[in-house]
Amino acid sequence: MDDEAFFEQLRSICSDAVESYRAEYPDAPPLTESLQQNSDGPLASEGDLHERFDELTRFYDDLLDVDSTPYREMWREHLVYDCSRRERLALLTSDLPASLTLVFIGGRYSARTGRIGVSPGQLPETTAYTYLASELCHAYQHQFDSPTWKHPYLQEGFEQAVSVRTQAHFATELQYDFLTHLAERQHTKTLLEGVLAHGTRRGGITPTAVRELGVTDEELAALRSHRLWRPLGYLRPRYLWSDVAFLPEYALFGSLLLVSEAADISAPYARAFHGNHPWTSVIDEITASTPGWLWRLYHQ
Repeated sequence: MDDEAFFEQLRSICSDAVESYRAEYPDAPPLTESLQQNSDGPLASEGDLHERFDELTRFYDDLLDVDSTPYREMWREHLVYDCSRRERLALLTSDLPASLTLVFIGGRYSARTGRIGVSPGQLPETTAYTYLASELCHAYQHQFDSPTWKHPYLQEGFEQAVSVRTQAHFATELQYDFLTHLAERQHTKTLLEGVLAHGTRRGGITPTAVRELGVTDEELAALRSHRLWRPLGYLRPRYLWSDVAFLPEYALFGSLLLVSEAADISAPYARAFHGNHPWTSVIDEITASTPGWLWRLYHQ
């Protein structure tokens, strides 16, 4: 698929997704805001996290067409969750200087130490499982030397799309309505961010074109006032003038995966994970930007 055909398909699928989301969740906050989680829900114990870890490895092995059996015990031992101050200090000094990067434990995978940081304390179940799914996905990318690990837009965009699948999976397994809503919302937001990012990459996207996707005036105003955007007649994300990767650039690849899934490309996540996704020309455009030194320092 060439770039022009992909972008038109992305716009169409995004418009349908926004319309469907509005109909399903008419009272939801604007798409430019975060969905507030219930902080009064049950907290996940370490045992709960390990149970979800076992489930996730089976799910990811099937989704990505790999066998993680040789790595599961190592990953399990490297899970960081609900640790005491003494345990946290031990982590920080375990493998100097690389281990100093673990000063930020929450929601972070460290390729240098192999630690899968979920949280130094307990979290509500939905939050803990979402963090675990995201960081374990990065561990898969790193351990299996996936091409999606080699570039920031692919690395984070892949996790962004996969997280939609894992949230929907957990929602079904655990009967959590909140995760069902979260999966639908992230699916819609990733497509919307993808249209904005790809549109800008292609020369610019006007506010009128954004409104045609079903974006409200309130959401458009929030997008145009965001510190990562510049309202100069069209929307300009930061990646055009900086070598450091921030959202919505990650949605360049995340939205591609969601579109390819909607287009019935067979096994899109496994093919992307192994570097065999058929939409090579679009992916080449996404990875044309050289990763900045800061990303190379902390993510490789």
